[in-house]
Formats: sequence, structure tokens, C-alpha cells
Amino acid sequence: MKYICEKCYDMNNGIKHTKGSFFIEIVLWLCFFVPGVIYSIWRLSTRGKVCKICKEMGLIPLNTPRGKMLLEQSEDFRD
Repeated sequence: MKYICEKCYDMNNGIKHTKGSFFIEIVLWLCFFVPGVIYSIWRLSTRGKVCKICKEMGLIPLNTPRGKMLLEQSEDFRD
């Protein structure tokens, strides 16, 4: 499925992105068990698709009314 970015109007499939640092997660697991669990849960809950270009989470499917509106705006923006 194709998406359009609300910020940069690029059309792409997006990439999966997880907030936070893997290194910090490992350190917390090795040194402090409870904060390691909390940090891991937070990282898993913030995983999502982001735009390949600007790395923002505002991806809208092209087959929705909002996606079609953004596509029209992007054509006006690029002309």
C-alpha cells in the first residue's frame, strides 16, 4: 500500500522505526532490571512506520479521502 507524507508530500511505503536507543536498552537490562523492562515496553509501543524522506510519522494511505486531498495538494505544491 502506498502512503503520502503529511509533512513533505512524498509518496512511499514508509519504513519501520523504533524510538529510543538499542544501546541504552542493553545497558538498562544489564544494570537495572525494572527500568530495562519499562524502557523495552516503551520502545515497542513507539514502533511505527515513518516517511523515508523526513522520518515523520504522518503517513496517510493514498486510498483514503485525506490521502487523496494530500495528493492533490502535493501536485499543486510541485507545480
